[in-house]
Amino acid sequence: MVEFSGIRSKMYKACLKEFPHAREEDIEIMEKYLVPKKDETILEVGAGSGIFSKPLANIVKKLIVSDPSKEQLDEIKLLQLKNIELIEQGADTLTLKSETVNAIWSFGAMHHCFNKTKAFQNFAKVLKKSGRLVLADVWCGSKLAKHFDTQVAKFCVTGHEVAFWTDEFAESLCFLTGFEKPKILDLQIQWKFKSKKDIGIFLYKIHAMTKTTPENCLKGAEEILGIEKKKGLYCLNWPMKIIVSKKI
Repeated sequence: MVEFSGIRSKMYKACLKEFPHAREEDIEIMEKYLVPKKDETILEVGAGSGIFSKPLANIVKKLIVSDPSKEQLDEIKLLQLKNIELIEQGADTLTLKSETVNAIWSFGAMHHCFNKTKAFQNFAKVLKKSGRLVLADVWCGSKLAKHFDTQVAKFCVTGHEVAFWTDEFAESLCFLTGFEKPKILDLQIQWKFKSKKDIGIFLYKIHAMTKTTPENCLKGAEEILGIEKKKGLYCLNWPMKIIVSKKI
């Protein structure tokens, strides 16, 4: 995926290192809905530079980490964890053997995949019977979709042409590819920062919005997504949904 190569990949990785605690709620969501177990093999799809990879690998027997960007995977390789296997593939190009994983996890990655039907066919192939599919992402019509389409698409160094979800399409995909009717749940996520200024810097870097400034990134996010102050921290609303299903 060319989107996450070069400057975008470098800025993304640098951002997560600069603000290591901003996305702690994302980790909590993974643990709540995926419920990884110590004897399982988990496939992480669209892992990026591995915000979930270390906490997952610390729980499960084996973690297969997939991403189409070698530059992103290189960051996970630095963890040097023996139970992580890296594969440079996207969701729609997976070549894993049939029935090799207990569960699949993905967060904020599948809107970059235009061939979701092929991706779900691949998921059904690699999952064991009754294996879990847990995907969190961006939905059409949401404030987050508006943020991406009016801010990130304009100012990201690579652009941001994507395909967001609808409940109906998610249900159809599951029906067509051998999954149970999914539970689709709202996630009222908040990313947390020590200062409001940090939010602008974070968004500027994580989305490589080099065609504008951190100040403008902050302004757009505050207008569209909203920012609250809680317990001394500035909390950026990041509304997503999560699909939870099982292979039939």
